[in-house]
Formats: sequence, structure tokens, C-alpha cells
Amino acid sequence: MSWEDIFKLFTATIVSVGSGGVIVFALSSWLGKIWASRILANETHQLAAQLEATKRDLDVIKENTLRFQNDKIIAYREVIEIVARLLAKLDSKESGRLTEEDAEAYFDEFNEQRIRLYGYLAILAPQTVMDAQDSLIDHLLKIAGDHVEYEWTEIRNKSLTLLNAVREDIGIGKGSVAYNGEL
Repeated sequence: MSWEDIFKLFTATIVSVGSGGVIVFALSSWLGKIWASRILANETHQLAAQLEATKRDLDVIKENTLRFQNDKIIAYREVIEIVARLLAKLDSKESGRLTEEDAEAYFDEFNEQRIRLYGYLAILAPQTVMDAQDSLIDHLLKIAGDHVEYEWTEIRNKSLTLLNAVREDIGIGKGSVAYNGEL
């Protein structure tokens, strides 16, 4: 075999391998793109499903949080209404417009309501609200039992302490409510 034959054989081998290599490269590139697009579509589908599941979970959390906040507001509103009714009755008693018998009957009703509301608050309210509510109710009970004198300014201050604790708990404003009147 001559150098010329060897060179022709070598060139033919490289050309044939090179042509086949180009064909194999082209086919593998095409197949790689198909696989990549399928994998991307599958990953995109899985990610979309995960995002949808997360959105549903967040919606459930949001709904539960709103329901819990609404329950708090209802309980706090009930406390305020019960205390307001008792304060009106105490004012009536202090001014002589309410008989002792009527005041005692109303106090019995108030006592039942405050015990029930205490249970509601114990489930929903933080300790700061419970402490402020305890301070106000204890003071009102002492007034009703004639253990302390009825002083409107003391009741107002304890009421504002409770209202500010409630406001802080439900996220209304950053500042406290204060009485700026003259009485």
C-alpha cells in the first residue's frame, strides 16, 4: 500500500465518520430539544399545580384569620354592650332613678352575662385584654357590692384601658384613645 492509498483511506474514514457524526449530532440535538420541551412542560405543569395548591391553602388561612378576627370583634362588642348597660344602671342608681330592687335584679343578669363573656374572651383574647377586662369588671363588682364608691373618672379610665387593649389586639390604630373632655 502506498502513501497515496493510505492517505485516501484515511481521508475516506474521516469523511465517513464526519458525515455520520454530523447526522448523529443533528439527531441528538433535535431529540434533546424535544425532551427538554417535554420536561419543561411537565415542570411547568407541576409548578402551576403547586402554586394553585398554595393559593388554596392561603385562601383557607385568610378565611380562618378573618373569621377569628370577626369572632373577636363580636365578643369585644358584646363586652362593651354589657358594660355600657351596667354603667347606665349604676348611673341611674347613683342618681336615685333606679330602685335598689331593680338594681339588684339587673346585677344578677349582668353577673350571668359577664361570666359567659369571660369564657368567650378567654378563648379569643390575649392576656392584656383579659387583664384590662378583669380590672374593670372587678371594680364594677366592688361598686355593686358597696365595697368602693362609684367614681365615674375611675370607671372611665379602666374602660379606656380595656378599649385600648382591644384596639391594639384587633389592629386599630397605633395610638391610644384618651378622654379629653371636662367631666
